[in-house]
Amino acid sequence: MGVDRQLFFLFIGLCLPIAFSARLVPFMDIIAFIIFMVLYSIGVLVTRADSQILAIFRRHIHYKKYYKANPSAHAQILKTISSVPFYQGKRGLV
Repeated sequence: MGVDRQLFFLFIGLCLPIAFSARLVPFMDIIAFIIFMVLYSIGVLVTRADSQILAIFRRHIHYKKYYKANPSAHAQILKTISSVPFYQGKRGLV
């Protein structure tokens, strides 16, 4: 329909709670539809400008903001501290 499938479902996921939280009152349905159309129009314009923009945004999420510098190619890799906790078995979140 002009935008990436994941982006379309993201727009639906943002607008459906607006409609359902107001118990499907017609006024809130119209507001949710208007918000959806605005987001969808922006999505179509962005997708037409660059069809791979979502892949770029997804890849950008996985990049770190800071990489420690290594003094040479053969230097030991320094242990970096994770900014996001991760599960390590019985020890719990570290």
